[in-house]
Order: sequence, then C-alpha cells, then structure tokens
Amino acid sequence: MNKKYYRICHRETLQGLWYDFNGKFTGLIHDKFTFCMNTKLEMEFDETIVGWLSAVGELHELFQWFSHDDIRQLQKHGWFIHEFESDEVMFYDRFKHLVIRQDSARVLRIIEIDLINQND
Repeated sequence: MNKKYYRICHRETLQGLWYDFNGKFTGLIHDKFTFCMNTKLEMEFDETIVGWLSAVGELHELFQWFSHDDIRQLQKHGWFIHEFESDEVMFYDRFKHLVIRQDSARVLRIIEIDLINQND
C-alpha cells in the first residue's frame, strides 16, 4: 500500500541538496545554501542507497531538518517541499532516516511553505 512521504528537492529536477539523481555529490547544502540549519551535516556517499531518496513520513518531521525560514529561502532558488507516494521504503540505519525508491516514488504535489501554518 502506498504511503505519503516528504522531502525537499528541486521543482524541475527533483534533485536533493546533497546528491543528484545519479548519486553524484553536489554539496549544494554546504556551498550554495549555507543559510540552512543543516549546512554542516555530512552525508558521505554510500553506494547501497543510490536510487533511494531521503524522506520523512510526516510533514512536521521535515522541520527537524529544515526550518521554515530555510525552506522559504530555498523556494526562491526552486527548492520546495514535495509530497511523494511510495510503497518502497526502508529505514537507512547509517543516517537514521527513511529512504524511498527513486524510480517508483511518485510526486503528488508541491507544497509552498507560506501555505503551511507555522505550527504544523
């Protein structure tokens, strides 16, 4: 059964802030988006999760990774909260978070932070 998951990624490419879709390190979170609260969080390459996307199971959990202000700033550069649907999910023990299968996850909608209550 498909469940909803949330992540921050680019509106056009769906690329994340640490790695691109091919598993190549971009370091955008460390170099371009240093205003983010997790700019110093290292996620070393692990070939076992190439093809998987970091995600959270509840929208409010995303705000443990990125503040509302972080997301507002990221939106100016094309990075938004995406709601995905997936039935392929696993807990990635090394970094203690969920990952969803990249090629089977489906974007349901893009969420703009200004539409979310700050208390969510």
